[in-house]
Amino acid sequence: MTAPVVKSPSLWQTRPKPQVTTQKITAAWDAVIDRGPQSQPSLLAPLAAQAGARAPEFLASESLTGAQGVDVALVDRASGQCLAFATVLHAEGSDFQNRTRLPTKSLEQVAYLTRVHVSPSAPAGAQAVLLYATLRYARSWGRNVAAFLLADDDTPTARRYGLTALQNVPRLDLPGTGAFRAKAQRLDLMLHQASEEASKAGQPLEPTFLVAEVLDTITHLFLDKVGQSSFFQAVDNGTLTREQYVYTLTQLHQFVRYTTRLLGRCVGASPDTELRTHFIHHLKGEVNHEIIIERDLQHLGEDPTYVKEVAQPNLPTREFMCTQESAIAFYNDPVLMLAAPLAAEGVSGHLGQLFMDKINTLVGSWGVKDPQKATHFLGSHIEFDGGDDGHWQGNLTLLAKYLRTEQQLRGFLALLRVSVDAVLRQWDSYVSDVELWSARPQ
Repeated sequence: MTAPVVKSPSLWQTRPKPQVTTQKITAAWDAVIDRGPQSQPSLLAPLAAQAGARAPEFLASESLTGAQGVDVALVDRASGQCLAFATVLHAEGSDFQNRTRLPTKSLEQVAYLTRVHVSPSAPAGAQAVLLYATLRYARSWGRNVAAFLLADDDTPTARRYGLTALQNVPRLDLPGTGAFRAKAQRLDLMLHQASEEASKAGQPLEPTFLVAEVLDTITHLFLDKVGQSSFFQAVDNGTLTREQYVYTLTQLHQFVRYTTRLLGRCVGASPDTELRTHFIHHLKGEVNHEIIIERDLQHLGEDPTYVKEVAQPNLPTREFMCTQESAIAFYNDPVLMLAAPLAAEGVSGHLGQLFMDKINTLVGSWGVKDPQKATHFLGSHIEFDGGDDGHWQGNLTLLAKYLRTEQQLRGFLALLRVSVDAVLRQWDSYVSDVELWSARPQ
């Protein structure tokens, strides 16, 4: 009998993700999202039974086996009736790839929309809201293109959203079903058009639904990956060296020392009391944090003078600094500035006590007495940034009040993606730039 595999404790504080969530998407409708596409969704069954509900211009999917994506049902809040349904999938490994035979590499930026149903009695705007609700998940995955298998003629959806045929993919002639083409459009154009259509139909999207994409983006593009970065892997495996930790503190100091000055600009640029109060509170929590780093270095036996007066940021650190500096110094937009701390504090806001135990054990193994006196900065940011009342959650909560449109959201997401990309590479660089100290002979 094989013994069960015991999973080691994680450095990270994680909350279980519910399989199914219900989110308010318009004043009258909810979006019910299932994060694992079902072969026979319960909400789809009564809708599919309605004559004319399945959009005939879309080719029905043959199989969802092995596909990754989400099911989205649009439900009338008052009656509980399912008005529309669709599934969005990673194009690679989906029926779209099986039918088009396109290589996986060509599909890594593509999402496939299928199983589209709209009730014949659904109010105007239902399809637009449905398309937005499904395709915004594709954007949170980092996808840039939406793909479809549509009837080989000028269908309403193709015409409305400017879908164009993939000329290198042969037409699909299916006996008894018809002729179909692989068609596609850029996600940014489709989401913009769907948002505009929904508003014109009297179904504007709720800001809370818009901002939920921020968390989905951070989770998929950042929180699910940062634990695999070189620094946290080295801490977890007990291989981080003293030289690498000193380099980490050196690079952290490069941007932390400017935090209060940038937050001060945000206070001055905030247009209302609530936003100004938020940044004042955040600023108070960051005062002199660079001095904590300097004390950590001193306890390690390092002279912090070089770090304070001579050292320069490495490439990913400078890229991260540029995002926050441009947001408030060039665009003068304190809300846009929130993209940077969401990325930076997304790390410390999700670390647990096990991380501190392991980093302190490592520091002690280097012969440092009272190792916790050399890890004050990392420990203090777990306290400041974590929890429901920490900086990270506070920034996320605030966004729902200021990102009110798809256009505003898109601008924020663009800077957020730059920020999280830079922060991921920062935590890699803290070890990879000075990997020689942990290298072993072959």
